[in-house]
Amino acid sequence: MRPRQRTLTGRDQAASAFGGILLKLCDSVGAPMAALVDALGETVDYAGTHDPFDIRVAAAEWQLALRELQACSIPGWHDAHQVFVRGAKRSFALIALEEGYAIVIELVTHSFSVSHRALGEAIRELCIEAGLKVPQSYVADDGWTRVEVKPSRFDERKPEALWFSGGWCPLELLGRYTNDDLSTGEVGFRVRLITGAEVNLVREKLGRWYAEDLPMFR
Repeated sequence: MRPRQRTLTGRDQAASAFGGILLKLCDSVGAPMAALVDALGETVDYAGTHDPFDIRVAAAEWQLALRELQACSIPGWHDAHQVFVRGAKRSFALIALEEGYAIVIELVTHSFSVSHRALGEAIRELCIEAGLKVPQSYVADDGWTRVEVKPSRFDERKPEALWFSGGWCPLELLGRYTNDDLSTGEVGFRVRLITGAEVNLVREKLGRWYAEDLPMFR
């Protein structure tokens, strides 16, 4: 499965760093759209294939829904920081950030989840750009970064080289990476770079690769 081509064209505002981060998130998880919305329901920036007006309306409505949920009296709901809503035609993920900000993501058809690695990377970058504190619930995903990997010509699910410091770095496979965070359809490896550094690599279902604690990002 290949996600639809994402674009920043046809926008009703100039592209910002926020838009670039959201565009990368859409591409990473195959989402039709993603938006960063503030506490007043105003869209800070967005990305995706939908009409900008439709994205803004959806972002405002779901941000309001998230606020109402957090304000209800049901025990535990006021602490909700991640909400998934599955509909007959469209599904959404709502991610609460500090100071009333939120990320609204339209999910892939029939999907009811989103890559925690892609989401963690986007949240980290958006919070840094906005000067917000990264929510504690996403700190655990801080080490994962999307990377470019050249797969083996014999098996596209096996890494051969990693784009590292401006060039392709050959990889030495040390073994398989196994962890409870691996989902169905994902495969992981423990690899060594020519620098001697060892990292974990995971290929997600959409063919996107993520490295954990890659030295160039620390």
